[in-house]
Amino acid sequence: MGGGPSLEQYMEETPLSVGSPQQVIDKTLTFRESFGDYQRQLFNVDSVGIPLKTVLEQLDILGEEVLPTLRREFARDRPTDVPDAPTHASLLAAREAEGTAPPARA
Repeated sequence: MGGGPSLEQYMEETPLSVGSPQQVIDKTLTFRESFGDYQRQLFNVDSVGIPLKTVLEQLDILGEEVLPTLRREFARDRPTDVPDAPTHASLLAAREAEGTAPPARA
């Protein structure tokens, strides 16, 4: 960290999540305490020259072990007055309902 805080201190003071899938899940679930109910999360798994093979393995773990649990937990605890997050499909459906959707591709 270039003479700065230790990795542990940096993780404690920032959203940086490093560790097992369960550690990442546990830390991410605490973010609501600071930010409220939010609907988008960015995970950076490709930094500081990590080999492509490792990045791809991390993406597999994120998609298979972390995200399903996070989606389930965030949906379960979402306040009733918070709408579902927009998805590409829901945005297209809304545009089609308004008659402003682009023509479908063949």
